[in-house]
Amino acid sequence: MAIRNPADSTDLRKAILKGVYDENLRIDSMVPDPVTARRRRRRSRIGNPVLLSVLLLVAASSLAGFLASWNPAEVAEPVAVDVPAEPESPQITTVEVKVPVPVPYAVPSAPPRPLFVLKPPEPVEKMVEVDFSREKLLDYSLILNNSQVRLSSLFGLDVQTIIIDPGHGGRDPGAIGVMGTKEKNIVLDIAKRLRDRLQESGRYNVILTREEDTTMSLARRVEFANAGRADLFISLHVNALPQQKVNLIETYYYGPPSDIETLKLAEQENRGSGIKNRDFENMIKKIGNTFKEQESATLATAIQHSLFTNVKKYDKDTADAGIKIAPFVVLLGVDAPSVLVEISCISKKQEELKLNLPAYREEITTFLAEGTVRYLAKRNLQIVKGEEHDQKGRGKSS
Repeated sequence: MAIRNPADSTDLRKAILKGVYDENLRIDSMVPDPVTARRRRRRSRIGNPVLLSVLLLVAASSLAGFLASWNPAEVAEPVAVDVPAEPESPQITTVEVKVPVPVPYAVPSAPPRPLFVLKPPEPVEKMVEVDFSREKLLDYSLILNNSQVRLSSLFGLDVQTIIIDPGHGGRDPGAIGVMGTKEKNIVLDIAKRLRDRLQESGRYNVILTREEDTTMSLARRVEFANAGRADLFISLHVNALPQQKVNLIETYYYGPPSDIETLKLAEQENRGSGIKNRDFENMIKKIGNTFKEQESATLATAIQHSLFTNVKKYDKDTADAGIKIAPFVVLLGVDAPSVLVEISCISKKQEELKLNLPAYREEITTFLAEGTVRYLAKRNLQIVKGEEHDQKGRGKSS
């Protein structure tokens, strides 16, 4: 095996070292920025990574070849090799880099002009404050609490629809005379006659709650009258007072009773009314209706005056019970001014006989129509006043 001359390896190492030295001098002679300078300074200490890698590979290869062929016995005397002195560390030049300092934002002396200008809202006038205390409320007592002021006249109210209610009917015969005459038949006949008489003028629409002998509850009568938009409501009945020896005539409108007899009569007339609790609660709200009370009292006065004064001419035993107030549910329920007329007393035998005569029933019809027309004709501010006996009768019941 041939022995490689050690001189060849020495020359190769010198060449490699000189190349590394020259490369380092070239790199250090450049003027880098601070960051690059720091990186290159690190490189100057460890050398160029690429060259260093090559150097290591070459050195490893040479060393491997040398060791493979080296024989200690055959090694000649060592040869002195001149190794150049290690160069001094290159001087690093520091370069001063001036970084521009940002100028702070200068606030303009005047704000920029807006694209549009909002006008301030127009000043709102101060609202007038109204004092709604009880002391400041308007006083309606001259209208509502004055018996001499008639609201229907004050406001120019008119009557168009009159509903006549023949009491009882069907299963309810009403009062029965000693001869078997039934109240329901007498009042139905007179109601039909009164309707025809009032319609003769052509000014009024007159309707009956029943035109046949049919059963009709008080609740149904009230519903019928209100649905028909009644302006007046007249309910016809015949009295039955066995304890009385005279023919008694009386007319009622709604209100609190003044005596126990009237209370019992109302209880009897209201029995089986058909009014439900929920309906009665709404009906109670009508109490205190000044207009209805005024007109009901005025109508009752006009009818009572006409009926009594005319019947008195035919029967001196006829008594005037006057205008009465009673809690009849049918009068309370109807929205319009309402009255209930007891046109005669069927419990008196002589009166029962006359009630069976068509001519007598026609006379009673005439007296009822006269009182109603009298009421309709009164259009001044004064409450209709009857004769002296009318006011006395009214005074007894109030």
